Amino acid sequence: MNFLEKLSRKNIYIYIFSKYLYQNYFYKFFFEEEFKILKYIQNGKKRVILDIGSNSGVSAKSIRLFNKYNKIISFEPNKNLASKLLETKKKITNFNFFLYGALNKRKKINLFVPFFSNFNLDSMASIKLSYVFDSLKRGIFQKNLSKFVKIKKILCSFKPLDDYKFKPFFIKIDTEGSEHLVLEGLKKTLKKYKPVVMIEKNDINFFLIKKKLKKINYEIYSFRKEKLDKYYFKKKEHLNLICINKKVNIELINGLK
Repeated sequence: MNFLEKLSRKNIYIYIFSKYLYQNYFYKFFFEEEFKILKYIQNGKKRVILDIGSNSGVSAKSIRLFNKYNKIISFEPNKNLASKLLETKKKITNFNFFLYGALNKRKKINLFVPFFSNFNLDSMASIKLSYVFDSLKRGIFQKNLSKFVKIKKILCSFKPLDDYKFKPFFIKIDTEGSEHLVLEGLKKTLKKYKPVVMIEKNDINFFLIKKKLKKINYEIYSFRKEKLDKYYFKKKEHLNLICINKKVNIELINGLK
């Protein structure tokens, strides 16, 4: 997290305004640095990128900065974001989205969406209320913010993505606490195609994620200044984890150390 991002997260009004500017105008200049790993991943023309927890589509726009051609498929359970995703579709090529979320089972459940006054904090929505308040605490540093936040429930559809036979070489997962359940629904895909997986690090489920990935021969790395380092857990650290199947992507691992 850079200095400007830390500053914007100290006040809810600055955060809301900076988020609007970032999503609509400055995404080409300010993006999560882990997306740069796409420059180094070899892929075939028929392989795809899965963007799980797409929100307004800003992550898809960041992905397109570093991969110009492969199809990006985004998944977002909140149907109220459909118009923003359609706008994203106008801005980048070879992009499609589905208005359902990813989990380990097919189900319809509530998505809990936080609001501050009339401002929608939908990027911190999750399938559990406790996950929402954890996201607020991690994402916005203003004291006592939770006292002023209201929660709205939206009934949404979720599916395991193994059902759809995608052939990904890169998967981004950011679902505010349910990432371990997303991985369960992708187990067959991960075993067969061994994509690089980028997951938002979360103290709540880090060790669950590590355990699930270890079973299928994945190791977890940090990616800073375009270098990979084996990741060791640290509390309250804001970053994206880069998860790599060590047998298949050994050249990538060695080349970025």
